[in-house]
Amino acid sequence: MVSRFKFDDWTHLYATRTSSLKSSEVRDLLSVGTRPDIISFAGGLPSTKNFPMQKFINVTMALQYGPSEGHEGLRKQIQKIVKEEGVKADSENILVTSGSQQALDMLGKIFIDPGDPIVVEAPSYVGALNAFASYQTNFISIPLEEDGIRIDELSHRLSELKKQSKLPKFIYLVPTFHNPAGITMSEEKRKKISLLAKEYETIIIEDNPYSQLRFEGKAIPPIRSFDDSVIYLGTFSKIFSPGLRLGWAIAPPSVHEKLIFAKQAADLCTSSFTQRVVEKFFEDDSWKNHLEDLIECYRKRRDVMLRALEEFFPEGTKWTIPEGGLFLWVELPDYINTTQMLAEAVREEKIAYVPGRAFFADGKGTNCMRLNFSYPEEDKIYEGIKRLSKVVKKQIGLYKSFNI
Repeated sequence: MVSRFKFDDWTHLYATRTSSLKSSEVRDLLSVGTRPDIISFAGGLPSTKNFPMQKFINVTMALQYGPSEGHEGLRKQIQKIVKEEGVKADSENILVTSGSQQALDMLGKIFIDPGDPIVVEAPSYVGALNAFASYQTNFISIPLEEDGIRIDELSHRLSELKKQSKLPKFIYLVPTFHNPAGITMSEEKRKKISLLAKEYETIIIEDNPYSQLRFEGKAIPPIRSFDDSVIYLGTFSKIFSPGLRLGWAIAPPSVHEKLIFAKQAADLCTSSFTQRVVEKFFEDDSWKNHLEDLIECYRKRRDVMLRALEEFFPEGTKWTIPEGGLFLWVELPDYINTTQMLAEAVREEKIAYVPGRAFFADGKGTNCMRLNFSYPEEDKIYEGIKRLSKVVKKQIGLYKSFNI
């Protein structure tokens, strides 16, 4: 039997970019989260009990290969969905992808040369960071505030890069119900960022998987709604089923063409079978009833998590209050390392979360964690936060005992 840990004979053949490839900390924790004894706040998993299985069964059929840009019927459904979000797009400028993660990888492929700078939020979506890192980019991390990315810092860094003749290839943003932070960028900041992108001759990638999962507050138009040069990403994973692996990219025609080329090189086309299934599911408005059920379910679960945090977490900790989406962000005292604390949380209290460090390109966020509230049921959320608070309080107590 050959050991899986055998020395790699092919190291001298790999591209240098493979040195930046690493496993996603979120994906690694999914295996822990499947254990029946673990209450997991780690993965961004929708509630499977809310999937409309009967309608899914009714629309399945056998299919053939399809066009690289995606099945036309599904692209027309996507056109209708994004129009309700405030985005106008011709179906011929919509590319169906194997989940929005594939779109992120293809965008890295067509834009990034080794050493190229790109702008990301700090924290930012770990899947995007990993996708872009594989192309050996130079991350320019801009911190977040309660209403989104810091505009003053972004403007300053763009000005510095221009002086060095190193303008970023793109600015990557998750402006609505941010993953992992849970915050939403203000409309004012969205407009300012659009103007900055034009001034500094770069392009914006707007990743928008969560905007339809709004629990409260007024919807804010996507950046793409007032700037059609924005590359706009979406997915069916959060409003229908993540296992189908269907997403989309809407891009200016020249970028769209290059994305098709990258798509053809990657997998020729996204599964025609799943595209037809989703097309049928979204062909009438009954899917909105399913969405309303999800929103009500997730709102209740968020509220339980917020109440439990307020009840059990100690002074010196703080967290975001998302108006929608799947996540909230917890910040602990600076001296707490959530990566080190995770092992104790799993071992002693059977609790999983994602350490904050995974969401920072610059290695910061060691005192932070992302909590998911969409997947665990309400009683599990309450019990889980209670258990997690014990671990946090113990860490704080240990620190204070050695620093009197």
